[in-house]
Amino acid sequence: MEELRGRHGTWRLGPEELRMSFSGGRRVPALLKALGSCTVPLAAVADVDFDRGDRKQGWRMRLRLVEGADPYTGLGAFESEDLTPLLLTGAHDKELIAEYFADQISASARMERETAQRPDPAAVCRGLVARLPFQARTGEGRAVFDGSRVRLSWDGFFASTAKQTEEQREYPLPEIERAAWQPPVDLSEGWLRIVLRGVTIPGATDISHDFFTLATHGVKGNEEALLMAATVNAHLAGAVVGEEDGAGPGPGSGPEAIEAAGGDDAETVFAKIRELGRLREEGLVTDEEFTDKKAELLARI
Repeated sequence: MEELRGRHGTWRLGPEELRMSFSGGRRVPALLKALGSCTVPLAAVADVDFDRGDRKQGWRMRLRLVEGADPYTGLGAFESEDLTPLLLTGAHDKELIAEYFADQISASARMERETAQRPDPAAVCRGLVARLPFQARTGEGRAVFDGSRVRLSWDGFFASTAKQTEEQREYPLPEIERAAWQPPVDLSEGWLRIVLRGVTIPGATDISHDFFTLATHGVKGNEEALLMAATVNAHLAGAVVGEEDGAGPGPGSGPEAIEAAGGDDAETVFAKIRELGRLREEGLVTDEEFTDKKAELLARI
């Protein structure tokens, strides 16, 4: 097994997969330390970008995966090429060794794509995110994901009075459409946001009253929040693929499940009504909007 050591970890090239392990040093990105290690099937590697760089910056190697296999893309409006386990960098004096290793990955991946069975993109995603249960902590509180639900708790120093009073909320995985992430920019707060199916947060909502969001302030918890978003989305993708493969839809597994809701989906419908009730109490939904939507949901049971 060939291997290449970079600034923040080591990549090991096997006959069918690329294994990545990350060190725990002070300068290692928090995302990589929280992740620890991960594995990518070579058949899922579409391309390898390699940049020799210069004496100051050194070389950069970045894997590009087949469509739907990278859980760190599409998380929100902001996307960082540096915050991903699919990037390895190193000192300039090792550029020839690193370039040879990149060529080896490309050749091995090309052979695997031609001869091996196409990997399940959702399974590849789950191999690139945190092991469960996973917790991300920020200055406002913490998010915990156990594979079945996400719990947001606001017990940190920066939590608003409203969120401290609320203490926590839980969101079952079937009710979640996706997780979104935004890093802090200048003096603004970053956040991890749980986006529920059929629930829209008004754009004017202050983050201190947004009970779908865990805020980040500066670097504390920012990368762990990114990893949490990627982890939730990877498990959501697995649930969707399971339906397409004939496993059958689970309760509340998508908007279409509510449209055709039967007895098995009643719990999901009632959960949405409860959530609408919370939004009405917080002034984010009018009484008329609540009544109309409640009647619409009840009619679908």
